[in-house]
Amino acid sequence: MIDLKNIDVVFSTDDRVVTAVKDVNIHVNRGEIYGIVGYSGAGKSTLVRTINLLQRPTQGEVIVNGQDMMALSASELREARKKIGMIFQHFNLMEQRTIFENVAFPLKGSGLTQKEIANKVAELLDLVGLEQKSDSYPSQLSGGQKQRVAIARALANDPDVLLCDEATSALDPKTTTSILNLLSELNQKLGLTIVIITHEMSVVKDLCHKVAVMENGEVLEQGTIVEMFTNPQRTLTKEFINTATHFDQEIVTVLSHSTTERLREEGDLIRLSYVGQRTTEPIIAHLVREYDVDVNIIYGHVEILQDIPVGNLFIAIKGESSNIEQAISYLKANQVNVETLDELLNEYVYDRVKEGE
Repeated sequence: MIDLKNIDVVFSTDDRVVTAVKDVNIHVNRGEIYGIVGYSGAGKSTLVRTINLLQRPTQGEVIVNGQDMMALSASELREARKKIGMIFQHFNLMEQRTIFENVAFPLKGSGLTQKEIANKVAELLDLVGLEQKSDSYPSQLSGGQKQRVAIARALANDPDVLLCDEATSALDPKTTTSILNLLSELNQKLGLTIVIITHEMSVVKDLCHKVAVMENGEVLEQGTIVEMFTNPQRTLTKEFINTATHFDQEIVTVLSHSTTERLREEGDLIRLSYVGQRTTEPIIAHLVREYDVDVNIIYGHVEILQDIPVGNLFIAIKGESSNIEQAISYLKANQVNVETLDELLNEYVYDRVKEGE
């Protein structure tokens, strides 16, 4: 559905050259919700705007729905863009026009009659749950309602693709959840292919099928949500994931507490990550029974990602060194990812623990 091939975006000024996007390759299947995550300045907004050529790449190919976007004439590009809706962080509504007029605006020149436009707008407002707000003005709406209007407007030309540029960043957590639920419903009802960029991994976790992590204009890694949450390869990805699951906060709390010193002196602190049927198996009971070790569960949770259970445990394990080694070998042999305390500290916890000291 969407192919970005070897995309570079370079900005040149009188005194310097800035590479905002560097050699990015991304494939989005039809009907997928694809997330692009990165901190401010990572290049994600620039990248997503290459999809509809609001930002023309310096180099590379942009293929959308079988069309080579870079090869289109100006008139062909205008037509192609009608099938690529876009919503933004700050809504971009016209304050002096009613909600009806805002949603109807993209239909100017569509060839539809006034009655057909009225019916279309009514359907769209009903779809986003704002059928009673047709005669209101943007100033009379909440942030979440404004974003729903923006979504309705973006859907006016029945697009195949919806691009979301930090669409929930200006919203409170409860409103963010409602907008994510709406996007998920639209994806299922309309078969929309959605690309969403954000600096919040929690947004991706709750909505997307796949995700790419960007830093300094490059894609560090990409994959399915389950793959990324259960086997991240890069430190930045792990940082995003631990923030989204709040696992880092819990570990910091534990490691900053005085009683943790006793646990560290008496045994090993390790993190276990596992997926699928392993989340329902009594692995801790097996360790205690088979390897003669004591296990103290310090923190744990199970989440459902794309209908697949994913578990995380932070445990203290005590016993003979050889027994602990055998227990850890058993875990690894049974597809349980094991990270020692030293590995956790090296990756993302150390600085935060030091800050709390």
